[in-house]
Formats: sequence, C-alpha cells, structure tokens
Amino acid sequence: MGRFEGKTVIVTGSSGGIGRATAIQFTKEGASITIHGQSKTKLDETKRQLLAQGIPESRILIVSGAIQDFETQKALIENTVAKFGRLDVLVNNAGTGAAQGHDPQSMESFDMVMSVNVRAPYSLIQLATDELEKTKGNIVNVSSDLSTLVFPNSIPYSISKQALDHLTRNFADTLASKGIRVNAVNPGLSRTDLLSQSGVPGFMTPLVYAGLSASSIPMKRPGTAEEQADVIVQVASEESSYMTGSTVLNDGGAIVNVPPLSYTGIFFGGLAQIIKSSIYGLFHRSSQ
Repeated sequence: MGRFEGKTVIVTGSSGGIGRATAIQFTKEGASITIHGQSKTKLDETKRQLLAQGIPESRILIVSGAIQDFETQKALIENTVAKFGRLDVLVNNAGTGAAQGHDPQSMESFDMVMSVNVRAPYSLIQLATDELEKTKGNIVNVSSDLSTLVFPNSIPYSISKQALDHLTRNFADTLASKGIRVNAVNPGLSRTDLLSQSGVPGFMTPLVYAGLSASSIPMKRPGTAEEQADVIVQVASEESSYMTGSTVLNDGGAIVNVPPLSYTGIFFGGLAQIIKSSIYGLFHRSSQ
C-alpha cells in the first residue's frame, strides 16, 4: 500500500520536468492522477511513462489548456472530481519565466509571469477548496529559491515566486480551520525546460548549468526533476501532517552560498571609504 492509495492528485504543468516526475512519483505511491499541460505531444509522453510504470489508464486523466485561462482551471477541478470522485492534493507546478517572444524584463513578460505563476494558483486554490475540505487534503505550490534571491536577469520571475511564497502563507492561515494544509517547495536550479521556455538558446543551456553550478551551488550541480518530486510528494504526504505555511528549500545550498569573508578586502574597502570621505570633506570645506 502506497502513501496515496485511493487518493487523487492534480499536478499542473506535468507535461515535462518537475511536474512529470511528480505525477509519476504520486502514481507509484497509489494515487490517481490528473496531468496537465499545453503540448499534446508532451502530455502523451507523460501518459506513456505512467502506463509504462504499470499505472492503469483508469487512474489517469488529461486536462490540456493554458493554466492562466479560467476554463482550464475549472476543467482541472471539475473533471477530476467527475472522474475520480474526490480531490486530495493540488500541486500548483505550472510556471513560466517570460512571455514567449518577449524579453524577460518586458511588461509583456511581467503580465504573463504574474498571470501564470501567481494568479492561476490563487484561482485554483479557491476552486479546489470545497473538494479539499471534504478530504482534509492539501496544496503544494512549486516556488523557487529565487523567491529569496535577487535575480536581475528575470525580475518578474523572482517577484512572482516571492508572491507565491506569501500566497502560500496566507492561504495556510485561512484554510487551516478547514483542515487543509498549504505549503511550498522551492527548488533551486534543476534540469527542466524552464531555461529554454525563458528564451535561453539551446546551445547556451549547458554553459548556464555549468556556470551556475560552479559559482552559485555548493553541491556543484543542478538538481534533477526526480529529486524535486521526492520533496513535493513528501510534503503532500501524511508524514508531513503538522506542516503548513512552510516554504521548503531544495536548492543544493544555493541560498547559503555567500562570498568567503576576506579581512583583507574589508580592510582595504574600509580604507578606501575613509579616504573618499576625507577627500569629500576637504573639498566641501574649501568650497565654502
């Protein structure tokens, strides 16, 4: 008997990457699953991999469509309950780093990123609350370690993930009385399609992974989708029954990666500041 035997899980953005790995892991542990995405080819591949694990087709539902569209959101909840009769876990995994064809810093990207990464989870939680209250289920929002780090290469993405963390805390408070837990898992750099979806050319992807791993991640490598899925499933399980309002980092230590303390640098930096202040003071007095 798996930890999710007889339970039903929705994983948005499960046509690839962390979402696909999470859907596979939930079904391995007994869950019926609703998978979601926009690419029929990728969704079919997720379904193929589920079937290859021995999961019967009767335990798989596909809902396709843009997650920011309200009709897609309604279909995810209503079709899941119609097919499986219940909802136990909602995993808000679908996300984007930019509007297709636009600079990640543009207003077009800002609007798209906020719509997908924040507004859609907010709406889905509202739509799912009644069903989750019946099962005393829970919600896992897939955020990012960039919610706590400055990321000037994609300011909208970083902002959206901080908003998602705070959304998590607020819903954890308001839904606790209904018996619904709400948490976030915050992956670090992981091998998924997010870089290419954000406009990074394919030939640059290995360089980005290598460069960031060497400079920013103490464990010196990106995470895998399966490593992130393991944490998501653990947070959703009854083994985490006292956890709510938490943001769980799984980033290879990136959040604690700070430049080594150099007393020489501090000394000369301080000396330079004193000299600069002294020169400014002399100039200011001589000009009076």
